[in-house]
Amino acid sequence: MLSSRGPGSLKNPAGSHNEIMADTIICKPMKNILLVVLLLLFCSCLEKKTENSTETSIVREKKTERKNEVVISINDTINSFFTNLYLDKMQHKPDMLFLGKEEKRTSVTIPTQNTIKINGGVPWISFFYELYLEKGDSLLIEIQRVNVNQSKQIEHPIFTLTNSDRTWSETNFGFLLYKDNLENKAIVIDENKIQNNKYDSEKIYRNSIKLLDSLKSTNSISDIFYSTNAINQKLKLATYKVRKAKNQNIDLDIESLDIKLNEEEFFENKQYVSFLRALISYKYFKEDKRVKNSVLFDFVVEQETFLNESAKEVLLDSYLKSIFFIEKSKFDKYLTKFHSINENDKFKNKWNSVVNKQRENSKKLNTTDRTIGILTNLVNDNKLTFEQVLSKHKGKIILVDFWASWCAPCRQEMPYLKDLKQKFNETEIKIIEISIDKDYSAWERASKLEKISKEEDSYIISNWEKSNLYKNYKIKTIPRYLLFGKDGKIINENAPRPSEKELVDLIMASV
Repeated sequence: MLSSRGPGSLKNPAGSHNEIMADTIICKPMKNILLVVLLLLFCSCLEKKTENSTETSIVREKKTERKNEVVISINDTINSFFTNLYLDKMQHKPDMLFLGKEEKRTSVTIPTQNTIKINGGVPWISFFYELYLEKGDSLLIEIQRVNVNQSKQIEHPIFTLTNSDRTWSETNFGFLLYKDNLENKAIVIDENKIQNNKYDSEKIYRNSIKLLDSLKSTNSISDIFYSTNAINQKLKLATYKVRKAKNQNIDLDIESLDIKLNEEEFFENKQYVSFLRALISYKYFKEDKRVKNSVLFDFVVEQETFLNESAKEVLLDSYLKSIFFIEKSKFDKYLTKFHSINENDKFKNKWNSVVNKQRENSKKLNTTDRTIGILTNLVNDNKLTFEQVLSKHKGKIILVDFWASWCAPCRQEMPYLKDLKQKFNETEIKIIEISIDKDYSAWERASKLEKISKEEDSYIISNWEKSNLYKNYKIKTIPRYLLFGKDGKIINENAPRPSEKELVDLIMASV
């Protein structure tokens, strides 16, 4: 702005004494030179300032780097909320997350560097939700009651991501679509009988596209969200039609589905892979109600199908994952087959990682140098017998908690155990957690989630069902609690749960 106004713009309009003296002493050419110098200095300062501001923005960007964690909170007016939690792509069964006032926990911080998933719902009323969370996300969950008919209600979670680029409409698209489907009668829930519910897949698809168009017109969703969900809704409809044709043993014109069969850009899309799986089952196993994944794997390897080589590898990888979870005894054989025909390094590296982790976990629970029923923790990997653990804390009241990652009632008691630890001094009472998990990774994930992974007396037991501990105390169900006195003798071999007042009374009487 200064350079466009000329030298006169630098003069003080009031005309000070110093400025008059300068005009008298300095000739006009010299004044112009000085003005040029001043302008150069000013521009130099501007450049330096711009450089500094760039550096500042870089520093700020580093400061806001996303943490290796996900925080999930629930509105504290909610009594109880349960959701399935997936922390690992190769996790077959979900972890359980209980939040709410009744659960004595309204927030949880989950350490992770990966994408995690929460999901849930009620299948018999076609109510499902699913949300993927990236590291650094903070999620607030509230509940909205939705009338599914005149006599029934559901509690649908409403998601708010407080530090994400995703919009509210993107994170709650499933909620908006479910309400639309109920209002437009695409889903009709019978008042009396569950099996009489009506589900119009064509109408649901049209509702989904109409909703996407509406949200796009108001800039409530991004272009990527729109395109991704539009194709996913189309794939869901096509998959439904294929499965229906197979189940009812009717002919279906595949071309009418308008889905390309070897579309490489969709190979990472789980919905597309599900569509291909359904198509293989329909085209080549039309009259077979249930076909094992190992049989499907062999068929795709040995027979000519509509799949090209790349699509074939994607599908075989999907079958192999199912074999890993469902036909465990056959996994090694089919992994060898897969490696012999697969040329994709991504798949090879993935399965090598899975196998190495599996072997490591199996070794921790079943190594030959460990006697039956050995306890180990995540802190120092000590190998102790149950008797050694008890003697280590002799002179204290000892409460032993038998639990597992998959045990919902066990997990619900964890906050109450935490309360007990805070209520009593460690010199008075020691709480020992023993997991009977057969999957070491599942125990490790659950321990971190329950914030007991850094406790020395949080153990997993090897060869649980063969152990003397299992036999001596006849522990057939969990959760199960043993209470020992200061002398090491059993006070109660089926003690009340931590959530029950009777347990506190029992401990107080024994201190």
